[in-house]
Amino acid sequence: AERKVNKDVKNTAMFKYGYSLVDGHLEKVGNYNMEPPGAFRGRGEHPKMGKLKQRVAPEQVMINVSECAPVPICNVPGHAWGELRHDPTVQWLCQWTENINNQNKYMQLAAQSSFKGKSDRSKYNKAAKLCGNIDKIRADYKKNLTNKSQEKRQLATAMWVIDRLALRVGGEKDTDEEADTVGCCSLRVEHLKFDPNAEGDDNKEIELEFLGKDSMLFKQTIDFGSTLYTENNGMGEQVYKNFERFCTKKKSTEDVFDDLTPSDLNAHLKSIMDGLTAKVFRTYNASKTLQDELLKTEKRVGWKRLTAAEKVVEYNNANREVAILCNHQRSVSKAQVAALDGLGTKLETLKLQKKLLKKILKKITSQGDDAKIPLKKDPTKMVAKATKAADKAKTMKEKAKTKEEKIAATEATEKSKVMKKAVAEAKFTEMHLWATKPNKTQVIKRIEMWTEKIKKMEMNIKRIEMW
Repeated sequence: AERKVNKDVKNTAMFKYGYSLVDGHLEKVGNYNMEPPGAFRGRGEHPKMGKLKQRVAPEQVMINVSECAPVPICNVPGHAWGELRHDPTVQWLCQWTENINNQNKYMQLAAQSSFKGKSDRSKYNKAAKLCGNIDKIRADYKKNLTNKSQEKRQLATAMWVIDRLALRVGGEKDTDEEADTVGCCSLRVEHLKFDPNAEGDDNKEIELEFLGKDSMLFKQTIDFGSTLYTENNGMGEQVYKNFERFCTKKKSTEDVFDDLTPSDLNAHLKSIMDGLTAKVFRTYNASKTLQDELLKTEKRVGWKRLTAAEKVVEYNNANREVAILCNHQRSVSKAQVAALDGLGTKLETLKLQKKLLKKILKKITSQGDDAKIPLKKDPTKMVAKATKAADKAKTMKEKAKTKEEKIAATEATEKSKVMKKAVAEAKFTEMHLWATKPNKTQVIKRIEMWTEKIKKMEMNIKRIEMW
């Protein structure tokens, strides 16, 4: 009964305040409830976290309505609206200033409104326009990746990063006023870790780790030497060299792009195409990724036989790839945290195994047949012991009649599970090794296989993290 009353009160408020008449059309309002006073949380490690958000008085609120429209009544006794405006050039219906960051807050139309639809259409029209110019733009910045001018080389590298890694432009932040979030232009040397797995040799990996927009963690290991970034003259290896050059002889707190500002980059983007921003690149690449993933699905045998619900699943899978590209994240459940921890441990093991395989390759190359190579241990005894323990536990469980016998059977079952798990872990720990001495070709093939395994596991982790 109480729930029904609360629902009725909520619906009454929604029908009273949740709609507005715009150009003769009824449009849904987004946020018509004022935030109550309370402790300010902010995004990430916000420097003003914990400060008191004060109650907003009607005198602080500016109302925006048509000249012919009746002004909404202020239902707080003894108070009145601060200001009345008739401005048809803006979309907001109310405006006030919050006390923590002195920023303007607005009451606007909902995401389902026609105004939001027009805004989205404009955004995708720009992305479609970029689609017609993308080859020319890429050819232009690729040409400047090897330019003698440091400014032009940094500009071209930033363009590559925005296009291929979908990073935002970024700008300087006052860390006393807001969280230290980072974009492409504000990357510091401390945000880049070269050869994160200490594989050495010709490794072209960089681990990027920083807080992006809304303090969302961006943590990704980019292999600039992989086919993804080198095929079709992708210039991935040159970008890696540029990053090495930009970071050499710099302190960890210094900017990577020290000869480039966000205004320079934005001005360059607008000179290439009217209205072009890093956001348009993100929209284009996200739309292209979704389109390509859906086309892959539609080309599969049996696509036409899928039900509507199954097609929705396929669409969500394609959308997840877009989320990975754009680093969109959601909160994860306790079960997912446990799964992520398990996958994270396995990923570290795979990386360590790849590192050991590279050492084996070095030994074989330098020492030939004399090289001492670690071999896989025979797990037969361990497996037999675990199987025997499982059989014994099963027999005890079948024969158990008294309470003590049942407890003993349960303990034996748990012990056999532990032994079985130990066998699986031992096999996983040594699965990169051979039972007999391998040759150079076998080791090279296994390194390539492990590279793919690592990449696949990293993608699986990303899929769990993303919405």
